[in-house]
Amino acid sequence: MESTQPLYICISEENKEFLNSGEWDYGIVVTDLNPYVTNSELHSFFQKFGTITECNIKTDKSSGWPKGVGFVRYSSSKEAEAAQADGPHNLGGFPILINRVVTPKLNQACQLNTQDQSFQPNVCVN
Repeated sequence: MESTQPLYICISEENKEFLNSGEWDYGIVVTDLNPYVTNSELHSFFQKFGTITECNIKTDKSSGWPKGVGFVRYSSSKEAEAAQADGPHNLGGFPILINRVVTPKLNQACQLNTQDQSFQPNVCVN
């Protein structure tokens, strides 16, 4: 069974040559978020590093309570690198952790659900 969810991958520095094998979107995973931080606050905090194409905080589907994980997608890899390099970061009174991620770009031949192209939790692979 094929997944309809995008795949987000953390790639270590020693495996960066893997990125030459295709087209990628670049972003960061933000963890340990204060549960009261909003999507607009997350966006405002990280927009100083570049053009944000997507920004969201994941919530529990049944309770609606934030999971403490946010995702920010940038228009280039340099912007995601700048956001990570500027750390350590504090947002909403909490120290936050950042990992850069890449996502395969979707093309016409891809059969993924293109209406839900947001970052997905728990699929960051080291």
